[in-house]
Amino acid sequence: MGFMLSMTFLGTFCGVVLLALGVLALRQCWLRRPAAGLFLAAGGWLLVLAGLYAFTRPWNGVLGTAYGLLAFSIIAYVVVAVGIEIRSARRPAPISRALEPEDRRTNWLRGTAKAFLAIVLAGFTSIGLGLAFAIAMPFATHERIVVGGLLVPILWGAGMAWTLCDAKLVRATIVLLSASAFGYGVAFLPKVLG
Repeated sequence: MGFMLSMTFLGTFCGVVLLALGVLALRQCWLRRPAAGLFLAAGGWLLVLAGLYAFTRPWNGVLGTAYGLLAFSIIAYVVVAVGIEIRSARRPAPISRALEPEDRRTNWLRGTAKAFLAIVLAGFTSIGLGLAFAIAMPFATHERIVVGGLLVPILWGAGMAWTLCDAKLVRATIVLLSASAFGYGVAFLPKVLG
């Protein structure tokens, strides 16, 4: 019993030492960053693997791996915490006003186009993506229908918000048309071809 305890302690101690050396080598590799760091990185990871192996020898595989990963995390945390340097924070200049959307002259044609994109095209796209989910996902039928139906208003709201915030109507149109083509293509193309 005493021999087993001493072997367990010895294996754990060797694992901690190897892990600490590996973490320190990786830290030095991070600080140096040129090509010489490649050998430090490889050596550091080899030491970490050797440390994890040293933990699995006295303990069984699952328990030793768990203890080794816990020790690795604690050692890495300590090494990072020791290397923290506290700097005085520079305060940014105060912003005089809240950020506003891009100022752009609007006319009735642009407003109508934005409304069409936000209401009609975003709704059409969200229905297509909801249908694609309801038809193509490998879940039970009722789960696909419920989740696909719940996705439609969420995607529609996201599409409306994004379209109204985007200053470029062409980009919004291209993205919504592409997403719509993808959704309806996934939903109906296999049935058309099959």
